[in-house]
Amino acid sequence: MRKWHIKGENHMKKITNLLLVLMLMGSLFSLAFAVEADEDDQGNPIDDESGNQANETGSPKKHHFDNETEREVGIMNNSLGARIRLLQLEKALLTNILKGVMTVQVLKGLNVSTTELEEILGNLSDVLEAVRAADPAANDSVLTFVQLKNESRNLTKQFRDTLRLVLDNETIAMIKEQLRNMTSDDLQNCSMRLRHWVRQFNQNQLYRLYGIIGETNTSLINEYINGNISLDLVKLQLHKMVNQMTKEKRHMIFSEIKEENIKKKVHTQAMLDDMDHLGKGNGHGRPN
Repeated sequence: MRKWHIKGENHMKKITNLLLVLMLMGSLFSLAFAVEADEDDQGNPIDDESGNQANETGSPKKHHFDNETEREVGIMNNSLGARIRLLQLEKALLTNILKGVMTVQVLKGLNVSTTELEEILGNLSDVLEAVRAADPAANDSVLTFVQLKNESRNLTKQFRDTLRLVLDNETIAMIKEQLRNMTSDDLQNCSMRLRHWVRQFNQNQLYRLYGIIGETNTSLINEYINGNISLDLVKLQLHKMVNQMTKEKRHMIFSEIKEENIKKKVHTQAMLDDMDHLGKGNGHGRPN
């Protein structure tokens, strides 16, 4: 009986340690890698699967921010995070406008009237210029981002709805397939700039994370920044590092990371509250 009791205790300790490692790794990655996979295309203009619904008025209202919006503005507590979100929106708009223009060309070849679709594309181009002109360091950058993103989504939905009135699903699917891999110099340039700033953001977070852990693998960070290794490999190395820690150190780091994440959530809510206040002051239109 004594042996079985000891084996049971050891088994429970292993499970507890494993759970702690998993919880710690989840906390580490939620703190450090908030934007690497956030390339949201805001919905393809000829696709009906955007997966996210914009506020019907196109403007933020208190207590009506969805989980995605809260996640997105969570990194906008500095100009670098705001720059990334605005670049992601710029890339989404460039993609949608490019595909929309080519769709219009196809429709013209089919002798289909494209007047309304071209007007929507013109409005999307106006939003694109507003995104490019937005200052990531401005106090109202969060409000600007959310309003322009909602406006972009509303226009994209309008384009899709209008397209469905003039084409059947089979023709739309054919056009979608033709446009799947389309790109442009502007889009490639935007993607390169976005990749650069995402890596800079993650570099800052990695140094912050290593500071909490108490170790700094600068060579690993430099390899990631230079594009020589993937973020997944960085995560793997961090996982190995955590596995080699004592239980006490894991507890200490987990507590510190948990406190950081709580502060982050509080700060995000404060930004959302400020955004609501600014939104009421500026009205419901596009920010000036």
